[in-house]
Amino acid sequence: MQVKQSITSIFPSMGFWMMLFILGVFGGFYVTYFSKLTESLPSVTHIHFGLMSLWMIIAISQPLLIRYKKINLHQKVGKLSYLVIPLVIFTSFLMMRYSYQSQLSSLTENLILGNESMSIKEGLSLLASFQAIGFVYLIWLGTFYGLAIYFRKTPMIHARFMIAAVLTFMGPTLDRILYFVFDLAYILPGVPAEYASFLLIDLILLFLLMIDIRKGRSIWPITFALSFYILFQILYTTVQKTEPFSKLVNFLLN
Repeated sequence: MQVKQSITSIFPSMGFWMMLFILGVFGGFYVTYFSKLTESLPSVTHIHFGLMSLWMIIAISQPLLIRYKKINLHQKVGKLSYLVIPLVIFTSFLMMRYSYQSQLSSLTENLILGNESMSIKEGLSLLASFQAIGFVYLIWLGTFYGLAIYFRKTPMIHARFMIAAVLTFMGPTLDRILYFVFDLAYILPGVPAEYASFLLIDLILLFLLMIDIRKGRSIWPITFALSFYILFQILYTTVQKTEPFSKLVNFLLN
């Protein structure tokens, strides 16, 4: 039998746990962003970072507003995300496009000068694989945020899909910490560092699923979220270096 929940009892400490992402942002983006603020960076970089910061503030504040029974303010802040999240996704795409085109220009120049041993086909495949992780996280964010908004009038479902959306912060923060702070390209032989984020996300969702099972709550939202995460983790592993994916990325980003 499923147990009904008071809206203020849905993961009441979640907002405090989400504050850990603030530390993650400073640790993960120090090398690639904060340390380069005195340099000339593309305007879209600052716009994207500002929007991502605003999205993080919204994500952290929302469960805290629920915890302290500020329901009306929670709803008003939630409506702000209707504008912020599409802009986050759009500027993320622009960042990926800028990165891809810069790398493609460098590859083409090196091929012309004879400084690169790989073929253009191999190079395009490699560049596409670099962008795969970005596409995966954007699909997760768009899907889970969209579901959270669709079920916004059903707090139990809304909250769980919003948590799944917020977990997309994991990759951009933890991956960069492992890469740039600890100089870890691999967490195990042959296992790239980004799989640490995958594993942590899966474990968090599995933990929340166990809580819902133990308390007799509906398990389908977390079950769906976990399954969708695992599906695209598998696709990331199997598809990123294929020729069709390379052609798709070149079409979208070039």
